[in-house]
Amino acid sequence: MKITINDVAARAQVSKATVSRVLNQNPQVKEEIRQRVQQAIEELGFRPNAVARNLANNTSNMIGLIVPDMTNPYFPVLARGIEDAAHMYGYSLFISNSDNEPKIEREYIQRMVEQQAAGIVLISSILKEEQVTGLSSLRTPIVLCDRLVSGAPFDAVSIDNRQAAFDAVRYLIGLGHRRICHLAGPNFVQSSEMRKLGYLAAMEEAGLEPFYSNGAFHYESGVQQMEAILKEYRPTAVFASNDLVAYGAINVIEDRGLKVPDDISVIGCDDILFSRMSRPKLSTISIPAYQIGVTAVKLLDERVKGVRSETKNVILKHELVHRETCSGEDRTYGF
Repeated sequence: MKITINDVAARAQVSKATVSRVLNQNPQVKEEIRQRVQQAIEELGFRPNAVARNLANNTSNMIGLIVPDMTNPYFPVLARGIEDAAHMYGYSLFISNSDNEPKIEREYIQRMVEQQAAGIVLISSILKEEQVTGLSSLRTPIVLCDRLVSGAPFDAVSIDNRQAAFDAVRYLIGLGHRRICHLAGPNFVQSSEMRKLGYLAAMEEAGLEPFYSNGAFHYESGVQQMEAILKEYRPTAVFASNDLVAYGAINVIEDRGLKVPDDISVIGCDDILFSRMSRPKLSTISIPAYQIGVTAVKLLDERVKGVRSETKNVILKHELVHRETCSGEDRTYGF
């Protein structure tokens, strides 16, 4: 015989509505009542009909994640944090890759809303202030993850990208470097712009002339930017916008017959797994990608359950990791 919600209500000596509130994790239910209902559910072996519950609530237990580039080793770590936290909070997760395309990103957001996702974790490459109004009118909670938008009325979790870049460049300056170039990411991505501002601030504080170029967050961009820079500038150190860009730069440097760090020091940002595996091992800014993902789901869960209404912006700590691609500036070289 199939166990129904009425059977659970009778066993727990509560109303059917109370059982429904417990199943939907309503925070207004008293703990003693919640425990009684949960005990009745376990004793009877009741399995709630998730589809029917979702239709009744006009929502589901699914949350969506939109990433800009799943081929970047940084994002699978972040996604794993989101997945583990989603499981812990009782959600199912579906992941979409936007390929840094505004049209695709908008389509995925719309699909997730139409499918009544409980919420969306958005790592946006293209979201701008003028687009925020449209998203903020949606009833689906959104948490911005890793890449933020100034003035956006959404919960968000990231690191202080400006300070992280500042710390990286100050480290190079402390080693004695004065000709430091920056291989920046795309100028429409907030994290990229903040890292560039941090670079510029550190150079200005030290009274040094900046030299930078804009590109993308992938290996090929590091190759292209480094090749172009070496045609007109002679850096002794490079701060790359992420680790993939750093590896592109390192390969170009070594293809020129130069050595890292003997001739040119290189520091990246992200601390992907390869940074510990490469030779030489990459000095970088370590970002707590997994914890960013976990925190994003926690923020989203609070919104879904209505336990918090105010916007929360969480900034996690980064760490400067000293490895083998940086050394003191005590050499000269030619091209």
